[in-house]
Parts: sequence; C-alpha cells; structure tokens
Amino acid sequence: MVTSNNPFREIDIRLPHLRFAARCWGPENGIPFLGMHGWLDNAATYDHIAPLLPELRLVSLDFHGHGFSDHLPPGIAYHFADSIDLMFRVADQFGWKKFNLMGHSMGAAVAALMAGVLPERVQNTILIEGLGPFSRRDSFGPRALRLSMEGMKSIERKSMPLYPDLEAAVQARYKVGGMKLNSVRTLVQRGVRMVENGVTWASDPRLRVGSRTYFSEEQIIEFLKQIRCPTLLIHGDFYFQENPDWQQRMRARCEYVPDLQDVLLPGGHHLHLDNPKPVAQAIRFFLKNRI
Repeated sequence: MVTSNNPFREIDIRLPHLRFAARCWGPENGIPFLGMHGWLDNAATYDHIAPLLPELRLVSLDFHGHGFSDHLPPGIAYHFADSIDLMFRVADQFGWKKFNLMGHSMGAAVAALMAGVLPERVQNTILIEGLGPFSRRDSFGPRALRLSMEGMKSIERKSMPLYPDLEAAVQARYKVGGMKLNSVRTLVQRGVRMVENGVTWASDPRLRVGSRTYFSEEQIIEFLKQIRCPTLLIHGDFYFQENPDWQQRMRARCEYVPDLQDVLLPGGHHLHLDNPKPVAQAIRFFLKNRI
C-alpha cells in the first residue's frame, strides 16, 4: 500500500513455522533497520516517524500474536526469549548479515538483548522507552510459572471484547490513557479484526497472560555488557518522571552498555507517535557519521 503522505509497502515474511506481517518504508538500498513495537501494539507504531527518516529502509513487523501476524498454535504460551531468535530469523530472510535495530518498549527490550546475543550482526541500536525486559528475582520463578499456568486456563474461558465499529474500539483504547487520540487511531486501525457483529482486537488473548519465566536483573546486565554497537536510548520525560522505580532501574542499566547515548525528550511512553519530530531529530543526530 502506498499513499502520497505516508508511502509504505505491506509484506509477509514466512518462516517454516510462522508468518510475520510487516510494513516497509524507504528505498530497498536504504540503511537496513528492523523495527519492533511494544506489547499489544503493532507495526503501525512507526507510521508517524518513518516518513521523517527517509534514508532508512525500515521494516516494521508485527510480532507473532500481534497485528496481522500469525498466532501461536492453540495451547502454546508466548515466551519473551523466543522473539530474539525469531527476529534474527526474519533478518535472515532479507539476507541481512549486519543490520540495525529500532525498538519501542517491549520491542526495545528485544532489541537490547539481540544486540547482546549476536553483537557481531548489529551495527546500531535505537531504543525508545526500554533497555531490556522487566526482571524478577530468582525466587519468583515458581510463582511465575503457577500464575502463567492459571492464566492460560482462565484466558481460554474468556472471549475478547466486541465493539460495534472501529471508532468504538479507538475510544476504548483512548480511555486507557497515555496517548494522543491520533496515535491511538493509528495503532487501532491495524490492531483490530472484523467479526460478524463488529470488531474485536486482533492480538492473541494469550499475550495478556504473565510470562512463565523471567530473566534476573543480573542476567540482563550480562546481556547489556555484551553490546558492542553504538546505542541510542530515548526516554519520554513524562513517563520517566511518573515511574521513578523504572527510572532508577534504567539509569543503573545504562552503566553497563559500553557505547550508549541517553536522551530525554518531551512526551509520554509513546512519544515517537505523539511527538515524532524531536525523536526523529535525535535519531538523525545519532546516526550522523555512524552510517
């Protein structure tokens, strides 16, 4: 699909066991970037910022279970760590031996660990509102597994919310807060599917079940220590100030990334959607003389 104001192309990336949907911007010979979105968001997360970065070949995909991508088979739980391997497999489909990462929230968590797992393949990493996943103490392990098992059984007995039309779904998400209405509409347009009596969320209900396993903070730090590429970490000042515990955790993690630039910009958790120009400017400044 191409429009005059926001030119992009929709593609499918087929792995042996999963199909990923993606939205691509920029020339095929542009700077290769794999774009990853946040939890329960989708590939449209970069709709507002991608046109401001025309030199990038940005492939923004829907994680499995999100947007237009495949869901996992029935009865199978989603594991955060699986996304790391899957994203490298996606990059392999493009023939990218070395490439760049851009991630928001959960996507930033995946990107940070990707850069630590195979640092020889990652040239630059841009992280928006995230530097690794949430961590838990080792002692939480049994409880995490129990809660996830119970959650899987519970979610199988529930049905997804039904809305009469797209606008009703937009308003429902907008009431949750944290985003401008236009940003909500951008995500929701790709985040719902048509059903007989209206629309419902396209995301897999199992995504709302807590993880069965977590990394400890010590493990995450070991990943961060292995990052070798230049890394840009962008925070929204409102979200950062409203979450002091997370702010403290992020500040501590920054100390372990060898080549990191930390930038605080006006905005909330979805600042790249709500206020994309300063974010794009920070990205261009970061990439200058690095690409």
